[in-house]
Amino acid sequence: MENRFLPSYTMGPDAYDEIPAVCGKFGKTAVIIGGNRARKAAEPLIRKAVKGRISITGSFLYGDDATFENGDRLTEIPEVKEADMIFAVGGGRACDTAKYAAEKLDKPIFTFPTLASNCASITAVCIMYYPDHTYRANWYRSRPPFHTFIDTDVVLHSPRDYFWAGIGDALSKEYEVLFNSRGDTLDYFQSLGVRLAGSCSDGLLEKGEEALADFDQGKDSDVFRFVVQNIIISTGLISNCVPVIYNSSLAHAIYNSHNQVPHKGNHLHGAVVCYGTLVLLTLDGQKEERDKMLSFTKKTGLPHTLSDIGVDREDAPALAGFALEKPDIRHVPYKITKENIVKAMDELEGLK
Repeated sequence: MENRFLPSYTMGPDAYDEIPAVCGKFGKTAVIIGGNRARKAAEPLIRKAVKGRISITGSFLYGDDATFENGDRLTEIPEVKEADMIFAVGGGRACDTAKYAAEKLDKPIFTFPTLASNCASITAVCIMYYPDHTYRANWYRSRPPFHTFIDTDVVLHSPRDYFWAGIGDALSKEYEVLFNSRGDTLDYFQSLGVRLAGSCSDGLLEKGEEALADFDQGKDSDVFRFVVQNIIISTGLISNCVPVIYNSSLAHAIYNSHNQVPHKGNHLHGAVVCYGTLVLLTLDGQKEERDKMLSFTKKTGLPHTLSDIGVDREDAPALAGFALEKPDIRHVPYKITKENIVKAMDELEGLK
């Protein structure tokens, strides 16, 4: 028997008003887990929406990263153990930590992304790190969160860089999934995910710049919502349909190796992934797609060179070598070598 779960969501400036109707069927108490800034932004709205309907047993910081250690710590907190449900509030690492804890406690989890930076709030996969913040593993739950509440007003008041980087992250999904699944025989669910992936990038390239402008103006426009749903929903639906071997490729392998080489500054997940996607397209000879995306990154300031992600050329071979060790590229249509990756990086450098 196969169990398939696809996520559901509510979106809009009044999205939290639906919490009692959606979550009330699963219990009478909930615990809030998230980041400090995220909880400050969303928790008062959540508490107002559930007042008299669902009791909040407590509110807790998820930790400093998505680690098994932080997730295990949460499972030992009495208010977490006693709650009927877990409300995960914040970005990807907060959601992934809470998703892991909820699975361990066998509790229904509902997510409240306060950023449009990735698809973690609707996926079954949890990207886990070591306590030193280096990549550890992709860990899968038995199902995605039960429902996701996207308050567009909260997202519009989040730091701009996360939305900007979220666009960069979402751009990778089409190219990575199509690359890793190339030539394979797919079952129905896998085929559904691959077909969805094929429609991701065009809309982002077409509407992303306008969506950023609307974000800057605090405008909850159709274009802004289109891009938010591409970042959170489209990529998340795909992640839930395709197996782990298709879900990410070289772009994420480069991100997952970024902290292992010397680099200047702090760089968000989606920003580094965006650069890695350009490397993938260059390596794979998809020059037309690469050039379309390169033009977009130049207009929006997204990374397209090694210096944009704080890496010196002399460290490119090390970055490529670490990327080859990551599980993201264990299932690719042909052999990738360190030399291939470095050559693609050098070609990209010549297109500044």
